[in-house]
Amino acid sequence: MMNKARAIVTYACFCLLAVIALPVTAQTAGYTKLNVKGRVQLEVPSDWTISDAEQRRRVKEHGEKLVGIPTLHTASFAAQSYPAPSRTMIRVSFIPMDPPITQADVRQEVQANKRQVLKDLADTWREEAPTMWAGLAKNGVKEVGSPSFAVEPIGGQTALIISYGRTSTANPAETMRVTQYHVLLGPEKALITISHIENDQQAIAAHNRLKSSIVIR
Repeated sequence: MMNKARAIVTYACFCLLAVIALPVTAQTAGYTKLNVKGRVQLEVPSDWTISDAEQRRRVKEHGEKLVGIPTLHTASFAAQSYPAPSRTMIRVSFIPMDPPITQADVRQEVQANKRQVLKDLADTWREEAPTMWAGLAKNGVKEVGSPSFAVEPIGGQTALIISYGRTSTANPAETMRVTQYHVLLGPEKALITISHIENDQQAIAAHNRLKSSIVIR
């Protein structure tokens, strides 16, 4: 599983990145339903800010400068609570996988030895993450606590999950909890990153509502 774990995590550390908003398909009860590339469906509050193409490009370039490593993909969607500073954010990226890793592959690996899958994921993250943290430190962002690793369902699929804390760029006294959901879909991976301010009940509720709305095809 180590090679697969490395493929899963590589570039995941550097997904501070870009986004594309797709047309609204429905709107009910203050929420807007969006479909990202026909693969990920989700609902966000109607008053959230959705990044446009120019903003995604700027964020991508900033992320590359920050960590000093070029990004091999552009995220497909990003939205954040409004007004700023944002308390909850989501990004959806699609990253090519070579070789392809299917949901059946993931489930088979997890069923055979879940503990080893998580160990490989953790080992690979710990090899890759120092570069990210060194880049973020230049902007005063620090790691908070220790990362955690899990396998859980999201949107009807099985995800490998990496969660970590970092200081908030708006308020260093606050911790931003960042959770990455790596969903292997054959020739590409859906990387769904949801961030929220810890101990903020409104942000936590928004995170939970957002996560529960996700459907992955």
